[in-house]
Amino acid sequence: MSLETDIRSIIQDSGAEMAVSALHLETGQRTDVDADRVFPMCSVLKIPVLVEAFRHIEEGRFTLDDRWQLTTAEKNLPSGILVFFDDGLEPTVKDLLTLMIIISDNTATDMVIHRLGQGSVTSTMHNMGLTDIHVPLTIREMFDDLLPSSDPTQDMLALAAGPRNRDGICYSLGPDNDVGTPAALTELLARIWRGEAVSRTACDAMLEILLKQQLNDRLPRYLPPGTPCAHKTGTLPGIRNDSGIIYASENAHVAVTVFSRWDDERVSDDPIASSEQPIAIDAAFGRIGRLLYDTFGDA
Repeated sequence: MSLETDIRSIIQDSGAEMAVSALHLETGQRTDVDADRVFPMCSVLKIPVLVEAFRHIEEGRFTLDDRWQLTTAEKNLPSGILVFFDDGLEPTVKDLLTLMIIISDNTATDMVIHRLGQGSVTSTMHNMGLTDIHVPLTIREMFDDLLPSSDPTQDMLALAAGPRNRDGICYSLGPDNDVGTPAALTELLARIWRGEAVSRTACDAMLEILLKQQLNDRLPRYLPPGTPCAHKTGTLPGIRNDSGIIYASENAHVAVTVFSRWDDERVSDDPIASSEQPIAIDAAFGRIGRLLYDTFGDA
């Protein structure tokens, strides 16, 4: 059986629609399944934001050591922790980029995007030839569309029980939303790994942050303990994504992006099914990650 056939089999068992792009970085061997299909990136958008932030750093617009003050106006609903901290805290840019990636902190993300300028990330991605990546929205703008209120001071328990707007921009597949394709994200990762996204020094700093990821239940799920995986997840109701580089061995690295959609509303009235189905989808991510590890680890 081929690698593509094995991946398709995992997808079929997952209960979700999935698209995959995997690239063995040393040899250039590519395995794609619907890899040019557009999906909402959700928090995977934070990889292009990371690249753009380091481009600004490289150009001297700010430094990793600069400190930006936390204010209520910039706070976002979780994921993340900064929303719970008192105003006046002054994390460094490096702190913000780290929080943005390793725990997907939404407040840190918008603090960075506000300094980059909206449209900046999309422009850079398109200048790199990655024209399927669009990042027009901040996290707050996504939540303004998705939720009854994006007020970061509201009761989180009440919010969790509230409705979600499934017909708005957050689920759009057009350039009005933060969207991308697995092929484009995997290519961006490849350029980071090769030192081409910005400079070699900047790309190494990005990889160092991505390797500290704390949310490891998808692509790294079934990797042997201690296997490095530089990656970023993304999640909205009915969407689960992951994009990163699996360090299969010292001489084998695989850039891989898996985007998925599933009908979570079908089981919304069943708390057990609502919990178990995402676990099954995450397990499919893990099976794909382990398959790539086993395929290329001894290459």
